[in-house]
Amino acid sequence: MNTEHSHPRIHPGTVDRSNPRAPKRTFARGIVANSRRLRQRIGVAVGLGLGMAALLITLE
Repeated sequence: MNTEHSHPRIHPGTVDRSNPRAPKRTFARGIVANSRRLRQRIGVAVGLGLGMAALLITLE
């Protein structure tokens, strides 16, 4: 019984080969995260506005 390779091999695309001494791009990631949050909030606001408008139209 061969128990030497009981776990599947990690795909090479999942291995982090970045230089640990390289500067981190936290600024760009922060902007992307902030814009994602802003788009979600805008989507919720638009959805609530449309829902309220539809409710008002149906109640008239």
